[in-house]
Amino acid sequence: MYTIQKVAEIVQLSPHTVRFYAKKGLFPRITRDQHNVRLFSNKDLEYVEIVKALRTTGMSLRDIKKYIDLCEQGEATVEQRYQIMKAEVDKSAAKLAESHRQHELLAEKLKYYQQARLKGEKQIMWAPQHRWTVFNED
Repeated sequence: MYTIQKVAEIVQLSPHTVRFYAKKGLFPRITRDQHNVRLFSNKDLEYVEIVKALRTTGMSLRDIKKYIDLCEQGEATVEQRYQIMKAEVDKSAAKLAESHRQHELLAEKLKYYQQARLKGEKQIMWAPQHRWTVFNED
């Protein structure tokens, strides 16, 4: 069993965030010890990890709670959970692709600055081919 402090350390969230999620009912099976300290099992850690992942995709806490509730209902909700997870995977893939595009753009700008450091900025022009075309202003 793990305390909030240990869970936060394991999943790299703040203890405040883990406590906040717990108060929202996102970890339905956590227990408390004789001192009223929340205790998390290995199964609870799985819930924490999935909540963290779903939040990263931008899913609302309300929708995460609906997903967790479906999990607790068992096998009868597998199809619904599959559809939810598929939608989130698709959303995550789109974000990843956009992040990759932004990374490439920043890498191009870094190359520009590498050249500017060597040759001087007036000697070079930054015009990524996939963003815009430079025209003469005659």
